[in-house]
Amino acid sequence: MTAAVPAAAHPGVPDAAHVVYVEDLLADLQLERAGLPGRDPVPAARRARQAAGELADLGLSRFVAELLGEAAPVPAPSAVLDLEADEDGRRASYEVWCAEARELTDEVWRWLAERRRAAGELPWWCGESALPLPHDSVRRLAEVTAPVRDLSEIAAAWARPAGLRGSATAECNATAEYNWRWLLLGKGVLGPSGGPSGGASGEALPPLPPLNELITLLVGQARRRGLLPPVHQVKVLRRPNTPSMVMPVRLPGSSLLSLPTAVTPVTVQYLQHELAHLAEHALRPADAPLVERWTFDPLRSEGWALLLEHLAGSTAFLARLGIDEETAAVLARFYAEEERFSRGLMAADLALDTDLAGCRTSAEALDAASAVAAATGLEWAPELLLLRQTRVLHWRSYLAGYAWRDTVRTELDARFGDGDGDCDGNSCGGGDSWVDRDEAWALLRSALARTGPAGSAGGCLDALRLPGPAPRTHRTHRTHPTP
Repeated sequence: MTAAVPAAAHPGVPDAAHVVYVEDLLADLQLERAGLPGRDPVPAARRARQAAGELADLGLSRFVAELLGEAAPVPAPSAVLDLEADEDGRRASYEVWCAEARELTDEVWRWLAERRRAAGELPWWCGESALPLPHDSVRRLAEVTAPVRDLSEIAAAWARPAGLRGSATAECNATAEYNWRWLLLGKGVLGPSGGPSGGASGEALPPLPPLNELITLLVGQARRRGLLPPVHQVKVLRRPNTPSMVMPVRLPGSSLLSLPTAVTPVTVQYLQHELAHLAEHALRPADAPLVERWTFDPLRSEGWALLLEHLAGSTAFLARLGIDEETAAVLARFYAEEERFSRGLMAADLALDTDLAGCRTSAEALDAASAVAAATGLEWAPELLLLRQTRVLHWRSYLAGYAWRDTVRTELDARFGDGDGDCDGNSCGGGDSWVDRDEAWALLRSALARTGPAGSAGGCLDALRLPGPAPRTHRTHRTHPTP
């Protein structure tokens, strides 16, 4: 239970009991959204409507409306995209996905057009947000640009060891198109026994740790670094064929983590990424105003999650999970390729976002999507590329987050050491590295605990640049772009 906040400390908050009540209500709303029963026998939706005035006084009415589904919903398919190992099964599942995307095309276009009309002074993709974004972060997100990479070469390289029948070329679109998601999740590097393929002997490597063991190991590492307080509970909800997702159900005491049931190479990254989001919630000070504890800058949030996720590209990190050296090397190589591929897809999303500004109908939007799809070398179905536009703020946050992450790494390297290499190689977390310094993690925890303007992406960088240990001299020096 979150500690009660004295009313006098935060104007606009009636009393301590009221704050505790609202925390309970928000917790139950999140649980209900996840399909789980709340702690109070009275449905949270009913309680929220009864407390509408109080929620408005706290600045949370828009946020609660989104939890209740009363705000304009984002168009989304209802079917789960199955990720079968069998190509024919993936083709059938993909066809269902495309059919739903085609049915949603007009709805997606209306949603995008309405968001653009309602944007006002801010870009359409951050208008009507439940909580306002920091102006500096809006500027940084708006400035994100990246060329659309030709992704066919990477996808084809993934397809060959996976034994796929086609390649990611324009002549084999059908095969590449329904395989891309399967490959992106690391299925293509799994051997028959469940371990990554690609060993020197051509045989399957040892399997990855079972999900229970993997969760225990990664949560344990986060606790040892102080990212999750000992009293913070992490509850796991398993759903087949779903990505991981964090739901803070009671701040700062408990979080809900939704995970896929199967372990693939990217499960290690997913867990690291989502544990970073858990930490960002859990480290918020209990005596901060309620609204501040529920306000997060998407640029900082994704940049921080990408920083922690990036550690999974280190063989030293993977070895701590009990993964053997040969398997770790295959995983690290895959993670580097996956990041390049994902960044290329996000660049395609932003290119389409720019082109859609000149479109007037859904047919024109599909034509624009077809042109952008061709630029990737993958020839995606335009309906699927248009559907991704509903998450363009997410993709912008990722692309800007990569630059923010690299800037933070530069700051940490300069103050605490970067070891003998970096996570793009094989030694991040080994040697004289900031990853092994308690002082570095203490500095990160302090920066992440900041709220309000100080908790923005820029404010977090300022916190990392406060006076501290003198810079070190390294054998390896890197220069990263400042976001």
